[in-house]
Amino acid sequence: MKNVADSHTQRQEKVNAYFQSWSSYWENAYSIRGVQAEVIRGRHVAVLDWVDTLALAPGSRVLEVGCGAGFMAIALAQRELRVHAIDSAEAMIELARQHSTEAGTTDLLSLDVGDVYSLAFEDESLDLVIAIGVIPWLTRADLAIQEMARVTKPGGYVIITTANPIGLASLLDPIVSPALIPLKRPILRALEQAGLSHRPPSMIFHHNRSIDETLARNKLIKVRGMTHGFAFSLLRHSFIPEPLGTKIHHRLQRLADKNAPLFRSGGMTYLVLARKSAS
Repeated sequence: MKNVADSHTQRQEKVNAYFQSWSSYWENAYSIRGVQAEVIRGRHVAVLDWVDTLALAPGSRVLEVGCGAGFMAIALAQRELRVHAIDSAEAMIELARQHSTEAGTTDLLSLDVGDVYSLAFEDESLDLVIAIGVIPWLTRADLAIQEMARVTKPGGYVIITTANPIGLASLLDPIVSPALIPLKRPILRALEQAGLSHRPPSMIFHHNRSIDETLARNKLIKVRGMTHGFAFSLLRHSFIPEPLGTKIHHRLQRLADKNAPLFRSGGMTYLVLARKSAS
């Protein structure tokens, strides 16, 4: 058991270091051009559209786990919600504080380093918990969802995103394809032990149905679900020139949003909105 715990800790440290070093990218992701940034912006808009449909009362307590540079937390605070935002990377919290000051949302937005496995909030104390782009970097998604459920009020909501293992973009890139993970794992482990691999941590894919089941086990009943994102790559590098890549993403996303077969389940990311049972 100790070896397993050590493995989880080492991976989390690697993930934290990765986001610490890439903080400048996430600061600019909402303004730069390119299909990957367009996918991130589209995901941001889709989540906020869902939040708006909830019609939360002003002053409702919201937690964002993995706030990054703070743009989602700021948008929530601008909706007169009282937002608590945490991230495991100190660099992200500093960026979020800077952006919150610039946006004038410091009265409604508190920021701190935090751990999704041990949230510093009382049981059933929050109206909404959001974790966007967090679950794919965790070794124990079930424990994270359990902890988010714990702090959510009965009748409150949770919105999360996961990496879709049957996303078209992921399946077509051999570097990130989940279908090839069993073949790649021993090779990558050997390279790391030899000091020859300095790759960033890989995302962990979760089947959409298993995520729905994990939510349900924690009294979080799925209300809405969708997949999002069609940014194609080869060996982690985009091979479709801009602006064609962005046009393809938008066209395929429209098909997914219309529930077209294949495309409705083919986005890179699975977004799900769940409501906590009152019983």
